[in-house]
Amino acid sequence: MYIKTSCLYLLMVVFSLFFTQPVYSFQKIDKDSLKYYENKVINAKHKDDLIEAFGFFVKTKDQFLKESNYKDAIFTLHQIARVQNQLGFFYDSEASTIEALKLLDAFPKMKNATPNRIVIYNHLGLIYRNLLDYDKAINYYQKALDIVQTDIQKKHLKNNKAYALLRSGKLDLALKEYQALITVVATEEDSPDKARVLNNYAIVKGKLNQPDAISYFNQALEMRENLDRKTEIIGSHIDLSNYYNDSGSLVKAKQHAITAYNLAQGSKNSNIISETLDLVIGLKTDAEVLLYKHISDSIEVANLLTDGKYTSKKYDLGQLEKQASANLLQAEKEKYLKLIYAYSAALILILAFVGFFITRQRHKRDKQLEIYNTELRISKKVHDEVANDVYHLMNKFQQSTTHPDSILDDLESVYEKTRDISREYHDINVTENYQELLKDFISNYQSPETNILIKGVSKINWEGVSETKKITIYRVIQELMTNMKKHSSATIVILDFKKQGRKIHVQYTDNGVGSNLKKQNGLLNTENRINTINGSITFKSQINQGFSALIIV
Repeated sequence: MYIKTSCLYLLMVVFSLFFTQPVYSFQKIDKDSLKYYENKVINAKHKDDLIEAFGFFVKTKDQFLKESNYKDAIFTLHQIARVQNQLGFFYDSEASTIEALKLLDAFPKMKNATPNRIVIYNHLGLIYRNLLDYDKAINYYQKALDIVQTDIQKKHLKNNKAYALLRSGKLDLALKEYQALITVVATEEDSPDKARVLNNYAIVKGKLNQPDAISYFNQALEMRENLDRKTEIIGSHIDLSNYYNDSGSLVKAKQHAITAYNLAQGSKNSNIISETLDLVIGLKTDAEVLLYKHISDSIEVANLLTDGKYTSKKYDLGQLEKQASANLLQAEKEKYLKLIYAYSAALILILAFVGFFITRQRHKRDKQLEIYNTELRISKKVHDEVANDVYHLMNKFQQSTTHPDSILDDLESVYEKTRDISREYHDINVTENYQELLKDFISNYQSPETNILIKGVSKINWEGVSETKKITIYRVIQELMTNMKKHSSATIVILDFKKQGRKIHVQYTDNGVGSNLKKQNGLLNTENRINTINGSITFKSQINQGFSALIIV
């Protein structure tokens, strides 16, 4: 039966494509045409209406796809799927619907994407209900409910989901859904939707043997008769026939079956006529008729379930493959990121090592430069201060008139100068009593002409300061004091020590003659010393306005 129907369907398609060539195939498709053929699908009076609409929508779909008009292509695919479903070609209807769903997935930001997705999910639910795959139908109705946008849509979808629960035998769940829907439609005016909810609620109650089921059946039938919904009136008589048949009232069951059959003949709808005729035949008690009915139903169900690999399963598999590809791509990205991080870390380590090596070499070079400058200064001091005095003494010795006391005085002066030079450049022990060492050496520059004030030195915890810093502070202050002694003629010198955070600040100030800050060897040496330990020194001076320096280490 199913194979014959498929062949008939193919013949109808051929007929629609080759013998119903309308003018729209080479013209711009207008909205009125779409509405006209959509109405033919909704209110089809004969299969010819469906076939004509099918031919139109197949051609318009192809044209919309060529024009990249995916929104209208989805609409036409849905109409094609509706025709296929009404003609009983459920798998073809499923394939068309899934094609529309794929277009939605490809263009998620399309206008009206969500309403279209709701319609498609609802239609898939209808298809799987017809294919007796109720779990899949319920799943798609729920997907639509998850994104529903209006109360009317929500009511329709809940009714469809509840009906799928009913057909699947999950009566308690179906009853719960319909009880909620009955509350919703109770205050509404009579409508096809309200009648449908009442009728389905009655079916559930009848299956559960609840005695008030018949009252809801009658309410639904009366409402449909008042609304003159002929097809739905036939549906009510079919459901009443089944209800009375299940409850053992065969006479009433046959009455409603015959009424449904007679009304169906008046509708001239072959599908409805076939369904009602099956109902009438099924109520006959002849053994041959019962056997035929049983075999016919078995064959129909078997045909529906022959192909277990639905298009939606292929679609779901495609979605899984897409997700797997995305996961694989993400894993590759993470792998490359890890490699980048590893190479970056290695590069940073190399640069750090190179930087450390360069800094160490620079520090070593600066140390060597400092030693060289120190040696140069010692040499210059010995030459300028000691050697000249020794030469002067030698001349005195050669003069017979020179008094010995005068020579002794000169020798004592030479001794004091060499002692000062030795003290200035000797190794410094800064591990113990640094505070006293600092005070002692600064006080050596005190004289009747120069008064030196030391502030804050005792407030600093010198034991927590590195030896390198202490030596640098000592030498820089020594250079400043020597410079003051030689050039400034200062009467007051102030050294102010402070700890600010992790840094030591030493403010040197004198009231000497000042200068234009042309840095000679002495001041340059202090800068070099400070730079080697990443410190800073700032000089300020003007002629006749004193001299100051701020040391930060």
